[in-house]
Amino acid sequence: MRRSALLAGTALLLAAAATAVAQQAQQQPQQQRPESRPEARQPVTFTAGELQYDERTNTVIASGGVEAWQGGRVLRAREIRFDRTNNRVYAKGDVAILEADGRVLFAEEAELTDDLREGVARDIRALLAEGGRFAASGARRSDGRFTDMRRGVYSTCEACPTDPQRPPLWQIRADRVVHDEQEKTIEYYDATMQIAGVPVAYVPYFSHADPSVKRQSGFLFPDFGSSSYLGTFFRQPYYWVIDGQSDATFAPMVTTDQNAILFGEYRRRFNSGFFTVRGSGTVDRESEARGHIFSTGRFSINETWRAGWNAQRSSDETYLRRYRVANADSSAALVTQPFAEAFGRTFYGRVDSLFFQGLRANDESRFIPTVLPRGYVEYMPGRDRLGGQLRTDLGAFATTRRSGTDTRRLASRATWSLPMTGAIGDIWTVEGNLDLVGYNVGGDTAATPTPGGTEGTKGRAHPQAALTWRWPLIRTGWGGAQLIEPIVQTVVGPNTGQDPAFPNEDSVDLEFSADNLFGFNRFPGRDRLDGGTRVNVGVRGAYYIGGASIDGLFGQAFRGRADDLFPAGSGLEDKQSDYVARLSVSPIEYVTLSYRTRLDRESFTTRVADVSATFSYAGRNLTVSYLESPAQPDALQPDTRREIAASIGGRLIGNWSGRIGARRDLLQEQMVSSFGGLTYEDECFAFQAVYQRRFSSTEQADRGTDIIFRLVFKTVGDFGFSAF
Repeated sequence: MRRSALLAGTALLLAAAATAVAQQAQQQPQQQRPESRPEARQPVTFTAGELQYDERTNTVIASGGVEAWQGGRVLRAREIRFDRTNNRVYAKGDVAILEADGRVLFAEEAELTDDLREGVARDIRALLAEGGRFAASGARRSDGRFTDMRRGVYSTCEACPTDPQRPPLWQIRADRVVHDEQEKTIEYYDATMQIAGVPVAYVPYFSHADPSVKRQSGFLFPDFGSSSYLGTFFRQPYYWVIDGQSDATFAPMVTTDQNAILFGEYRRRFNSGFFTVRGSGTVDRESEARGHIFSTGRFSINETWRAGWNAQRSSDETYLRRYRVANADSSAALVTQPFAEAFGRTFYGRVDSLFFQGLRANDESRFIPTVLPRGYVEYMPGRDRLGGQLRTDLGAFATTRRSGTDTRRLASRATWSLPMTGAIGDIWTVEGNLDLVGYNVGGDTAATPTPGGTEGTKGRAHPQAALTWRWPLIRTGWGGAQLIEPIVQTVVGPNTGQDPAFPNEDSVDLEFSADNLFGFNRFPGRDRLDGGTRVNVGVRGAYYIGGASIDGLFGQAFRGRADDLFPAGSGLEDKQSDYVARLSVSPIEYVTLSYRTRLDRESFTTRVADVSATFSYAGRNLTVSYLESPAQPDALQPDTRREIAASIGGRLIGNWSGRIGARRDLLQEQMVSSFGGLTYEDECFAFQAVYQRRFSSTEQADRGTDIIFRLVFKTVGDFGFSAF
């Protein structure tokens, strides 16, 4: 006998489903009830457009957009049959099973147990996290966690919208695929990697983490390549998830020309911070132990203080370059720096130490300083009753050398500034500055190279006062706004001169430019202080037209008398300085031109020129630059430089982007370096090729060429090839 009823509301459906489940529970033996699985005790609830019940077969037939759910699992289909005698569920027509974690399984037909945890399906497709996609001719689900698929295909690539039958960019085909939802692993048996439908690799067994997993122990894709020093090499990393807060990576590397090397990294995160340690080690064929260790850490102590460190050490100066570790080509020294710092509304404080290891061929460790300790605190309260702003700081450090000067310094600076507006719209700024510096110098002050100074305890106070006048003249017209602003600054203070009694630890790198034309001190540190009576003059001009702008400054400095404090070639060694200027032009939003120069005070010839032009549009940019600078041996520039550089890059077409560039020495008439890179990236795949060549050997980098290729199959892994 057959009964048919059109259900008008959800309440009737829920009542019928609850009654069916209750009757089924009464018929089932007590020992067979899944008491160990709380989820299975929940009733299966469903809604449908039409419900039929066949008394002869004890089957409930739901049709018309059926949706059934049990716990966090949802089953949808055009028709679902509930076999109450055998406790089976049959679904067909656009079957979809939605799991609580977001996974979705699609099939043409499916046969499931009454709790929807186990069963078989035909012509299935699965959508996982991070865009992972499965397809298989059939699958069996067991124990509520395993999905065993036959003739399965996995990829994260989306189907071509114009040709869905076209093979994806990459896919893994296997005779058998097992997805363990509890261990979050996907295993392949007799697997083939295909690129654009073409088989490129075969393995009898392969596994990787479920795309929903962020961290899981296992082997990573290997790296391999060749090197003029190492020969052919192969590196196989293994990633180990220790717990929820820490992990480690071990990567042994074998080479044909050197002994094996072990690379490793350990990371741990805490509620208050983190730290990482990475390094490598080997015993080379000359029986010398070599390696490196880098570590970084930072921890918040409270809302004001935090502490941490940055540690870098290597067994020797060539190890990092020969094994291509940690951007060694661009590093002149390794720095180890423990620190603690405090942040406040009106103050900032820091205490640290510096330990250096030189990487240049001519570095002598006996001359390299150790800074232990170094402290600095800065305080800047609000404006006072007059409207002035006070800023004070206090710093101390101690440097020691095995050979050379040992310096201990205590320095403080207080600056007060008060701006005022004149009757004609001009702006007057009154400033006062006081530097207090004390030294204790010891060690071998006659050793070279040293920062100079003579032994003993000494100090100096250096007060200065400044009056700055500027008159910004602004008008509108000619399609925009124009600004002309003459600036005159008078600074009064005692002359300092080149006093050999004081060492020079932090004021060696002097560069006179339009950026430091105005101010109390043009030196970067405190060991050399700009003194004497001087007048700095300049004029600033700007023109703003819609989105276009022109902004520039031209000026010069005058002193009461020449000061041997400034090295020859600095532009400040005479009473009258060189001319300095800067110009920034942006005619349209896609173009930026920048020019910085220093011109000879007498002949007006160029002594320093720094020119760059950048053109950018739609994610693409072109940069061309030119640098000309004279030799300043006393300011860390031993040779004259005249170089031109250019680079172009950005988005090419579609998912492709790239960049190429080069730098050439015009004095030596030879190339210095060149580089290039090409990148492809979409939702499932990334490819990167990098080329870099150094044409000349320097103290930091050896002559040579680097080539790197890397392929990334998203959610599966990546591997690369490098040659250097």
